Amino acid sequence: MTVEEALAILDTVLKPGRLNDLQELVFREAWEKKTYPEIAENAGYDASYIKDVGFRLWQLLSEAFGEKVTKSNVRSLLRRHSKAEEQGSGGA
Repeated sequence: MTVEEALAILDTVLKPGRLNDLQELVFREAWEKKTYPEIAENAGYDASYIKDVGFRLWQLLSEAFGEKVTKSNVRSLLRRHSKAEEQGSGGA
């Protein structure tokens, strides 16, 4: 699954445009397994601020999916969600 496919799933679960630009950036970089300090350096923010943005992002996603979402489990959760959607729609 690509980050674009993952973001498409988020758009179906969340209201479109629910993520702000910084949340989307943190999601994209976290998807690529970057650390918060790496994300902060690349984006020009303080690492503690990016960590807080990440914390709030995972909270938002946890509420939307009804289970705990973290930086380390988001890939597997979205894969499971994608497979469940495919099975629910007859694989189409």
